[in-house]
Amino acid sequence: MGRVLWGNLAWHPAAAAWRAVAPTAPTPDCIEILHADNGNAVYRLVGAGSSGAPIIARRSGKARALIVRTLYEKMLSRLPLTLPRYRAFRVEGPEYAWVFLEER
Repeated sequence: MGRVLWGNLAWHPAAAAWRAVAPTAPTPDCIEILHADNGNAVYRLVGAGSSGAPIIARRSGKARALIVRTLYEKMLSRLPLTLPRYRAFRVEGPEYAWVFLEER
């Protein structure tokens, strides 16, 4: 696992993007940085989902984010597998987008 951020995390881009699509969601207790490289990143927002479930926030190029969204929303959700559940999608400028998944 990478670094873990603590404190008031409302400033963090992943937390801000999540709150934009889920305005009543709590601010994360902490943010685990799972991957960060060249504008792409994966964060685990601990305590930010329903009933305190972690939210996986994936920031990537818009084309890749659309594929991930379709994969989770339309295909994997129909299979009898225990996978993170698709929660939201948010475009960030002309090049990037966020996909939010809730851990079960």
